[in-house]
Amino acid sequence: MELRHIRYFLALAEELNFGRAAERLHIAQPPLSRQIQELEEEIGAKLFYRTKRHVELTNAGKVFLNKAYQILDQVEQACVSTRLSSTGAEGEVVIGFSGTVQDLIPVIQKYHELYPHVGITLHQMNTANQIKALNEKRIDIGIVAAPVNSNKIHVRPLTKVCFLATLPEKHPLANKHSINLRDLADETFIMTPKSAGVLYYETFMSIFQMAGFAPKIMIQANDLQSVLALVAAGMGVALTPSSSTPCGGVIQRKVEDINVSLEASIAWRKDNHSEILDKLLKSFFNFFHIEFENIVN
Repeated sequence: MELRHIRYFLALAEELNFGRAAERLHIAQPPLSRQIQELEEEIGAKLFYRTKRHVELTNAGKVFLNKAYQILDQVEQACVSTRLSSTGAEGEVVIGFSGTVQDLIPVIQKYHELYPHVGITLHQMNTANQIKALNEKRIDIGIVAAPVNSNKIHVRPLTKVCFLATLPEKHPLANKHSINLRDLADETFIMTPKSAGVLYYETFMSIFQMAGFAPKIMIQANDLQSVLALVAAGMGVALTPSSSTPCGGVIQRKVEDINVSLEASIAWRKDNHSEILDKLLKSFFNFFHIEFENIVN
């Protein structure tokens, strides 16, 4: 069955006259008759009652009429979607990220306002898993917190991220605007394990090595959102990236004697040339005030 069979059928069903239908289709009557006969043979049902003077839809023809309209509508929608996709106005994009989803909300909000027909899927994963997912084409971009050595992936820095002390909102240190690392010497720390992010873990440990004492790490959680929730429950304190938006029940304070930071970067495959990705990258670069042309070349 071909699309022309559907169009010929609809013309005849609407006109109920072979002459008018043929004229509308700019073909002669005999080819139209043959096309309708081929369609009926393929379907295995009579679609029209017809005599020399009268054409009428059968019950099977009435059922097929509704389906035929749906088929052409879907074809038209597919054409529209494809055209929009080629301009980056419709489709879908998959984003991998570490940290918390709140960090991405401002960029995603702006992007969604500009391209409301682009679907967005978010996957929280550590940097190693993001690079793996990029190579396997399971995500389109990743927001990573570590250097990436790959000749198949573009990686560009977005911003520097410092560490803040994250405390339960009723913690005694919450009354201070800033604190020193030694103020946390007796605290129980909650953090993500090394397997969840090697660079974060090693940077965290180096901070305490420079301060001359080891942190008491009693609880580990595999993602930052879980760490924040545990801090909010009063289970301990944490050092979290400054980009993370605290959840209810916690407060963040500057630690005066921490002078190290992490570099948040954006990563995408070099062979991904879609218009949707192009516009999403522009949204990120505009948000972080990075010159787009210099980045992608």
